[in-house]
Amino acid sequence: MKVIHTSDWHLGQNLYGYDRKADHDEMVCQLIDLAKAEEPDALIIAGDVYDVAAPNISVQKDFADYMVKLHTACPQMMIVCISGNHDSASRHEIFQSPWEALGVKAVGKANKEKLEENIIDVPGKGWIVTVPYTNDRFLTKEFYSDLEAKTKEVAEAKAQESGCGVLPIIYVGHAAIKDTDFSGHQNLNDRFIGGIECTGIDEIGTYYDYIALGHIHKAQTFGNGKARYCGTPLAMSFDEVRDDYEHGFDVVEIDAHGSAPKIRPVSVSTSRPLINIPAQGHVEWKDAILELKTVPADFPGFIRLNVLLKGNDLLPTNKDAYIQSAMEGKKGKFAVVNPMREVVKSEEDGPQIGTLTMEELQNIDHKVILKEYAKHEGFEFTKEFEEMFDIVYKIVTEAKNEDQ
Repeated sequence: MKVIHTSDWHLGQNLYGYDRKADHDEMVCQLIDLAKAEEPDALIIAGDVYDVAAPNISVQKDFADYMVKLHTACPQMMIVCISGNHDSASRHEIFQSPWEALGVKAVGKANKEKLEENIIDVPGKGWIVTVPYTNDRFLTKEFYSDLEAKTKEVAEAKAQESGCGVLPIIYVGHAAIKDTDFSGHQNLNDRFIGGIECTGIDEIGTYYDYIALGHIHKAQTFGNGKARYCGTPLAMSFDEVRDDYEHGFDVVEIDAHGSAPKIRPVSVSTSRPLINIPAQGHVEWKDAILELKTVPADFPGFIRLNVLLKGNDLLPTNKDAYIQSAMEGKKGKFAVVNPMREVVKSEEDGPQIGTLTMEELQNIDHKVILKEYAKHEGFEFTKEFEEMFDIVYKIVTEAKNEDQ
């Protein structure tokens, strides 16, 4: 079985006021060309199709147009699309019937009562087991093991009926997996990544030949080479512009059930890239502005300025005038100033946080702030207190996701 694995498109993303529709159009054109060239049995979209749960009508129309174009380009290719934590599960479910006519399997919710409903037959090629993003409290403790057992039962029954061996089996999920590299994401701690509580890769099961995942934006393979985050096809933030970040699609081939998947990353190019100034680290304001002036006039992409603040220094009140002057006559789009305050260390008290702007505050991990508050108020930030805080954080995050 051959599939193309992609995820985390985040259609409708607003990047500091800039619409990224042109970037998504360009990305999907490359996906269409790849589908034509590879002629895969299935295209897997592992969640976070949209950037928000209630995208506007034009964004939803874009997604529909993309599905039509992909189906037209490769009619025999099944398209399996699950919902992620940024998506609305019901939005995936409501249009299931018309999507079927285009070979699109839109899966919004994991079926706990009828486990076989989560298992999609790719006729004569294999199976795709779908587990869209689901809050942990809505799944039974035995869900993963029961689903794995049901998959084995269905696959082996079909193999016996056909007289052939068990066909390749792919698990598709949108989840945060423990011990993976989640650099570039915000709102992190040891238990949560992007608002999703972490799951161990062994909890998913060992019967699957390939575990195709969405949610983490950095492409990476783990789980003895069987599990893979394909990453985002486009950089979704400036923190994803790094030498160790690859953006693209994965072509995955599985010769037979039980054989190792062959994974071939295919990079995606963009005519409007994101760049950091400086490329690495932060520099003082005057140096950042000087470097901004050196950006070529024909550079078409998005720019972030990474500024180092020392002591109690603040950004200039007329910073916008400096930026406008540095960008005069340039094609590029200035997005945001990203300030970082220099941490002053003392041997007695450890790192100290100085005066912060609201923008700086938003970029600091919440536990760092809480520990500073504890120190200021004179109470000990114990392991027990940290565990209680994690419980509260989980409840608040879940409520926010449900509201969305």
